[in-house]
Amino acid sequence: MILKVLRVQGSSLTPDFADGDYVVVSALPLLFRRPRPGQVIVFHQPGYGQLIKRIASIEPCGKLFVLGSGGGSIDSRTFGPVERRQVEGVVVWGIHRQRK
Repeated sequence: MILKVLRVQGSSLTPDFADGDYVVVSALPLLFRRPRPGQVIVFHQPGYGQLIKRIASIEPCGKLFVLGSGGGSIDSRTFGPVERRQVEGVVVWGIHRQRK
């Protein structure tokens, strides 16, 4: 996958990305650099499916601790750290729907 456009469902990263916004995701940044705290990633989590979260920290073993910014977010506090192989890509651009 070079680029993928995904529609955000839910409010776990509000106000950065809200329900109905679109994000452009790419795996290319991860081919040249390791993931970094602060990056927003899309990954597959067994039991929850495809999720979008922000990397909060990286454990010494390389696993990613991810968090949402919305209240009640399902994130690493619920399912634990994310393994690098679960990551589909990094959000490289956001397309916000028009808000009233």
